[in-house]
Amino acid sequence: GDPLAALNDHERRVLAAFRERYEFHLKTAVRDSADANDGDNDDEEKKDSSSSHQQSSNDDHEPTKPNSLPLQPTYTLPPSSLPPSGLRPLDDVTLYRYLLSDRHHKHLTFHPETSLQRLLSALRFRQTHQADLIVRNLASSSPTDIPPSVLRCQTLRIAIWAGRDRHHRPVVFERLGQFFQKGHASAATFEEWMESYLYFLERHFVEMRRAAEATGRPVQRIVYFADFQGVVSSILNRKIWTIVPLLKHLVRTVECHYPEIVDHIILFNVPRMASAAYNVVKGFLDPVTAEKIELFAGVPLERFRECMGEEVIPKEYGGRNEMEYPQTGDA
Repeated sequence: GDPLAALNDHERRVLAAFRERYEFHLKTAVRDSADANDGDNDDEEKKDSSSSHQQSSNDDHEPTKPNSLPLQPTYTLPPSSLPPSGLRPLDDVTLYRYLLSDRHHKHLTFHPETSLQRLLSALRFRQTHQADLIVRNLASSSPTDIPPSVLRCQTLRIAIWAGRDRHHRPVVFERLGQFFQKGHASAATFEEWMESYLYFLERHFVEMRRAAEATGRPVQRIVYFADFQGVVSSILNRKIWTIVPLLKHLVRTVECHYPEIVDHIILFNVPRMASAAYNVVKGFLDPVTAEKIELFAGVPLERFRECMGEEVIPKEYGGRNEMEYPQTGDA
């Protein structure tokens, strides 16, 4: 089905205008990249007077970036095929996702210029950090394609993809309270944490794509459940305050480039004592994201059942999912 079928006339006009503005930037980026490649080729020709040698060099030369870009949106592209800006053909679902990220949650007004700058920044960020290569590694059947530092960070911050909810959206459970409790921020460099978080965020798209292919329906978001068990200890031992700056930095450096990919967020096992810590975290979240958060003092099994079948809910929370869900390890 058409994931944008419910848009009204005004929303479609806004989207069409947004696409026109983006494609202007895309064409400019491709043209500039072509001019730069032509300039490089001219310099090479000046350095070598031998036409036969020049022909051989051209045969081995990488195809120019503009010629490597497909005309239609493509799931992954080699980073070398993109212009430095990272701009590429995009579908309407992606463009509308960025429009939604800056839509006023009460007045429902769009801010296309803000959304455009967010999108351009995100594409540049993904190109710089070779996000397409991350997607390729995630899709690979070989575990050796995942960097060891990423695998190590994943043992220090435990999260599992437990299945799909009743709307076919991928479900994530995370032991966030234990991550606070252990205070693992210094166990890896920020660059290692950022790379690990990029693998986590790009996994969202891999899982959504798999869900869409399996069900024949568009899947545009995930749902996220965070267990705060252990957060009281983290407050008492003050290790939480080593984690909060890391999370804040990750949100502002990385997560801002991945808007509107979570449908709702449920935080559970959140004691009253943790409310102050939660307010600190909520303060640096995107307001649109913060509006999606639900808090529960214990394990809200009935709420879980509303969202998903018991085969998806981990056994320790009252469900029947026996997927491995390890405790957070020591550094």
